[in-house]
Amino acid sequence: MKQHTVFFPQKILSILCRLIVISVLLAGCNTAVGPEYQSPSPQLPETWQITETADNLSSFEPTALFDEWWRVFDDPDLTRLVEDVKEQNRDLAAATARLDSYAAAYGVARSGLMPMINAQGGISRERESERVRNPANQSIAGNPTWMYQAGFVMSWEIDVWHKIRRSMEAARGEWDASIQDRRNLMVLLQAQVASEYIMLRTAQQRYEFAQKNVTLQKETLELVQDRFDAGLTGELDVHQAKMNLASTRARLPALKTQQTEALNALSLLTGRLPGELNQLLAPKWIPMASALPEMLPAELVRNRPDIRAAERLLAAQTARIGVANADFYPALTLDGLFSLVSTDSGEFFSSAAQKHSIGPSFTWPVFTGGLIKSRVQMEQAATKAALARYEQTVLTAFRECEDALAAYINEGDTLTALNQAVASTQKSVELSQSLYITGLVNFQNVLDMQRQLASFQDQLAQSMGQSAVGLVAVYKAFGGGWEPETDRLTP
Repeated sequence: MKQHTVFFPQKILSILCRLIVISVLLAGCNTAVGPEYQSPSPQLPETWQITETADNLSSFEPTALFDEWWRVFDDPDLTRLVEDVKEQNRDLAAATARLDSYAAAYGVARSGLMPMINAQGGISRERESERVRNPANQSIAGNPTWMYQAGFVMSWEIDVWHKIRRSMEAARGEWDASIQDRRNLMVLLQAQVASEYIMLRTAQQRYEFAQKNVTLQKETLELVQDRFDAGLTGELDVHQAKMNLASTRARLPALKTQQTEALNALSLLTGRLPGELNQLLAPKWIPMASALPEMLPAELVRNRPDIRAAERLLAAQTARIGVANADFYPALTLDGLFSLVSTDSGEFFSSAAQKHSIGPSFTWPVFTGGLIKSRVQMEQAATKAALARYEQTVLTAFRECEDALAAYINEGDTLTALNQAVASTQKSVELSQSLYITGLVNFQNVLDMQRQLASFQDQLAQSMGQSAVGLVAVYKAFGGGWEPETDRLTP
């Protein structure tokens, strides 16, 4: 009986080592196709336009609290709400989950650099046609027979033209963009929760002013009623005082509604049900600050997450041109096979049962009817569009910054004037009431001054809120508040 040497696993390792050596040698002779990405360098102004025309910049202080800008308000409730947004906001949680999807897509692209090895095997009962194999109508020995086979098949695409690496660049660019999108969402959510909190405190302050004016006008009504009962004034003054009081009271329900709406918005932003933040219904003063971020226009491009995201998408789209260009060239693949095939299970692991092959193969599109060229043109057009979107994002960012700075700085002048108006009107109310009691002025002067006081105090509260919201808008426009680089995933 013929003897066969037994197959040892070392031979599999030997074949795999040869495949690896050949693949490395072929990969070392590669040439990248497609354009090499260069980050755009937009023309940027040296200073902000508003700083050249504003004459009250000396009243604002620079701050280094950019990543945690909400701390400039020195409000523990606001700080706590912002921290809750980071941990509990559902939109942010969804954006974080999407990062895993883009990370997985990058892993899919990177896997193309590795060989694909599949195991295969089977057992079958086979019978050959005796009329085909043996026209003389003689029986065939061992027919039918059992067939045993098992082995490995390998295919390894050699990235000669960097098609796979360009795909990795595109996937990495989209992954980076998704990270920046999450940061941009963080910026927007932090600004939104701060704005809603300020709106809550503004509504509370307006309500408090209105309540004080209700108290003042009730006292005035009592005074006029007493004078009317004493025959010192006419009935008209009584009705005018009642009208003034009712008008002020009519504003209170709307201000309560504003508080409820702001509180519900805060609950939603922090992942809570309505009513879970009712402790914030206790009135507090509107948080105020005068600290502007120290940032030059050139730094904005590095800090705005939406600009960074647009730049990363441009890089990804540029890489896709190389992916499409690679189809013009032959695709080189290294194929390998090792298997054991035997009709005798006892001889299955012998050297005589071995079957193996190794060698390169290629495919080269000869005629595609312009398909590849059209794909390249399509990716080139998409890259031009991505560049235009990047440039538009930069322009929009600068417009938002200039608008936010102008609104905040100019609101400071409004706030100063309203403070002066309220102070003067309070004195006028006291003086007009004293003069009315002595009969030196009529009651209309008292009513006018009280109406003016209620109006100016309400405007003052709104201006204080608008100033605080304006500062929030400045930090949002500058891209402040996104997390450190430690949240960047590493492939």
